[in-house]
Amino acid sequence: MAATIEKQIAALETAMGSGALRVEAPDAATITYRSYDEMRRALADLQRRKAAKDAGAGVARRRTRQIVTTSRSGW
Repeated sequence: MAATIEKQIAALETAMGSGALRVEAPDAATITYRSYDEMRRALADLQRRKAAKDAGAGVARRRTRQIVTTSRSGW
């Protein structure tokens, strides 16, 4: 089931990136969302379910708190 949740997350993220409100799920189901906000809530729910399943399986997840990028121009 964890693989299914990961596939659902990937399909939803792909649809969100393309701006489409319709998601073709891996199990041949089609889901049409009313708004981008509804898609964000669905994604958050899927990620919570995956995290809960990983926590129950004893998989330690490391969460990124901050990403810092540095650059120098002219090099």
